[in-house]
Amino acid sequence: MIPLLDDRIRLTRGFFAPARAAELLAALLGDTPWLAVRYENAGRPQELPRWTVNYGERSYDYSGLVFTPLPWTPLLAGLRDLAEAQAETRFNALIVQLYRDGADGVNWHSDDSPGVGADPIIASLSFGATRRFQVRRKGEREPCLELELHAGDLLVMRGDLQHTHQHKVPREPEVTAPRVNLTFRTLSGPAPQPAVAHTSRAVRWPADE
Repeated sequence: MIPLLDDRIRLTRGFFAPARAAELLAALLGDTPWLAVRYENAGRPQELPRWTVNYGERSYDYSGLVFTPLPWTPLLAGLRDLAEAQAETRFNALIVQLYRDGADGVNWHSDDSPGVGADPIIASLSFGATRRFQVRRKGEREPCLELELHAGDLLVMRGDLQHTHQHKVPREPEVTAPRVNLTFRTLSGPAPQPAVAHTSRAVRWPADE
């Protein structure tokens, strides 16, 4: 385990061995009932630049997008248990996200909604293509930390990180392979904001568009 940013981030390389990570990627890609989410932003139609689905007892709603969580599958419950042991906490919510290739990403943000509590612990598992993960201090433009997250890596964000920093998975046009990311959280508070209307189209991997 590698502590970073005064132990606000803990990175475990190769939490899953390459063969097991490849097995998990194949299972997650094929078995997950992905959602392609469309919504309006300032009156203009937008599509979330990744596929997503929520699991667990509570749904993590973000940017006003409200989802209905699915029940834990045996596979995801097993991965949750392993993440809990490493993060030393209990999780009741999971977002599974598919970055289909380097055209998908997520912009600068913090996971600091009221629903996650004061100093949330978030465990992130990566499978598939290596992608960059950037962190910057709030109020600054440039990253203070940049990592490559490989298949099988586990990253835990903790302490006051969500209040002091933002993080991002930038687009990387040269990446042609998919990446699946699992982020486990503990939710207890109210929904963060009024719901934003959206439509979610069920899709399967490989893309059936």
